[in-house]
Amino acid sequence: MALAMWNMVSKGLNNLAIKKDKKWPVKLAETVRSALYWGLPLVFLIIFYLKWETIGGVVTIAVLWYFALSVRVTADMLYRENVNVERLKGRFAGLRRMFFKLVEQIPLIGLKRDAFKALKGVSIEIKTGMIGLLGPNGAGKSTMIRVICGIYEQSYGKVWINGIDTQVKREELQGLIGYLPQEFGTYENMTAYEFLDYQGILKGLSNPAERASRIEYVLSSVHLWDRKDDKIGGYSGGMKQRMGIAQILLHLPRILVVDEPTAGLDPRERIRFRNLLVELSRERVVIFSTHIIEDISSSCNQVVVINRGQLRYAGHPGDMNKLADGLVWQFTIPASQFDSFPAKDCVVHHMREGENIKLRFLSATKPSEEAIPVKPVLEEAYLCLLKGIKLKNAD
Repeated sequence: MALAMWNMVSKGLNNLAIKKDKKWPVKLAETVRSALYWGLPLVFLIIFYLKWETIGGVVTIAVLWYFALSVRVTADMLYRENVNVERLKGRFAGLRRMFFKLVEQIPLIGLKRDAFKALKGVSIEIKTGMIGLLGPNGAGKSTMIRVICGIYEQSYGKVWINGIDTQVKREELQGLIGYLPQEFGTYENMTAYEFLDYQGILKGLSNPAERASRIEYVLSSVHLWDRKDDKIGGYSGGMKQRMGIAQILLHLPRILVVDEPTAGLDPRERIRFRNLLVELSRERVVIFSTHIIEDISSSCNQVVVINRGQLRYAGHPGDMNKLADGLVWQFTIPASQFDSFPAKDCVVHHMREGENIKLRFLSATKPSEEAIPVKPVLEEAYLCLLKGIKLKNAD
């Protein structure tokens, strides 16, 4: 009962933070809080002693109780001040470091850490067509598409498909979605037809005639029907990616989600695969996750940019280009000055021309007297979004 009362008191004390715009002085509030925090346990210990009359048991409880309070206060301080334990200096640095490390190892009341959020309040509406999901590595793209596919369950928020809550009717909606992860496995000793025939049986296509018709349809859709009798192990990287698409097309999904499918493909195979996705997007939603700008600009009618779990842009790629109007500059500097040139992280492109270097540079202000504004491309608008450069045409 005493512990329950103490938990209630502790919660109340945590809310006793008096702001400066209140009438009570902050120092008085902090003093009262400290007195209650450290004094109330003493009151309970006195009650325990009067009831039990065993000094040994009360002392043991007192030591454990005040040790736990000390750990909690230390953990709050380490979290609040972001203390680097390994770089402690001053008197008794070694002992303090040992105690702080002990605090970090104690569960529940030990070191606090901010909960990692892969996505933070992302809200978009996706319609039929090809949608490019763009962002750097670790931005949250894969997490987002796995939430859409129902592989991950979101901690808050909702995903709706045609007005249906995916958390309420997840199993019914699974048949509408086809997901191709960045890495997937196939049986390379099988031919394409044998592999899809096996996958069709697993997906419930028990009728042989219907299954054969579906295999012909999906292999023709990915332009592999003439290679149906070749073993998958002999396919190129792009052909294997197309086999992955054929596999998920077996159940005729209305939503196709592909996670960085062109990574590692040569330019010719990448173009073929992009064109295939564009063809498939005529009748369904295709969500195409990538960090290759060219894939977006040449094939998508909508682009979504995510960085550090937050939505930075959603709209047409052409409109995204306009956001960087007036932020891209071109000028020339002597080659001897390039090594000492400041803000190299804002240089998008540079090319040597004789004794000079021509630069394309991102800046909200004119970086040089010789600089002239140039028409931005999608890559430059994307970099402006990531770098946080103020977009002149943004809302």
